[in-house]
This record gives sequence, C-alpha cells and structure tokens, in this order.
Amino acid sequence: MQLKKSAIGLSLVATLALLFGGWFLYQKMEIEEPIRAEIGQMQSATLGNLEISKDKIQIDVTVTKPDTFPAEYRNLLTETQKIAGEKEVVIDIVNQSTAMNDIWQSGQFVFTEAVELHEYSRIPALVEQWKKGNQLDEATALMDDENIYVYLKKGTEDFYTIIPRSIEKEVTARA
Repeated sequence: MQLKKSAIGLSLVATLALLFGGWFLYQKMEIEEPIRAEIGQMQSATLGNLEISKDKIQIDVTVTKPDTFPAEYRNLLTETQKIAGEKEVVIDIVNQSTAMNDIWQSGQFVFTEAVELHEYSRIPALVEQWKKGNQLDEATALMDDENIYVYLKKGTEDFYTIIPRSIEKEVTARA
C-alpha cells in the first residue's frame, strides 16, 4: 500500500509540473516573446518592463523619439491586443521626470479645459507658453483620432503623457 501512495504522489507532482510548465512555456512563447519582438521593432521607444498576469499585460516603455511615437504606439496597442486575447493591455510611459511633471501639473487646468471643450486648436499655443515660460528645450503636442500626446523636455529631464480624447459628442471627419 505504501508503494501505491508514493507512486500516486509522484504522478501528481509530475502532472502538476507538466501542467504549470506548459502554461509557463505558453506565456513565454505565445505572449511575452511576440510582445518583446513588437517593441524591439519600434524606433521611437524602448521596453522598460513587461509583466504578464492572469488577466493583465503591463508594458512600461521609455519614449526616445516623441515625434514618431504616436504612430508606433497605435500599432503596438493594436498588435498587443491581438496577442493578449481577453487580457487587458496597459501601456505606461516611463518618461515622468518630477520637474517636468510639476510643469505639466501647473498647466493641466487650462489644458484639460481645452480638451473638455474640444478646443484642440488652443493646445499648441498652451504648449508654446509652457516652453517659453519654463525655458524648455522641447515642448510638443501631437493629436490623432483617439489621443493627444504631450512631450516636455529640459536638459536630461523629460515628460511624456498620453491624454485620451473623449469621442462622445465630438464631431470628427469621416473619410
């Protein structure tokens, strides 16, 4: 009887190892590696951290070329959502210098007002004011159908954020 218990125990351990090993291998080969390859192809950002949990994929990227990042961001989001299946995909930008974040926070009220009122044409002037008022090296705002991308830089410190546009009640051009 003792021999059967040990055989059952070893069988159980082997089955669990195979099951969890297979799951780990699936996560690595079918989710993590394709996402790393997709980010590796990007010219405008580098991977900071990648965490995959049962229901979420967390990707941290550092933006290196803010002018070309929006197009690559949209592509990365589309491709990772295809790979993720039912999992939520969250892409966070690591460029969050404290000094630049303070500048962003000080002007966020007027910026948010322009976004909420759908007065997007005010945004370039606001960003230019931040640039002149804070002696920034760079300050840009780019926009597409879904987001507004804001980049601030002074010396080695930079800040990049993505502001979603509210689509409801908004007039958009249809091509």
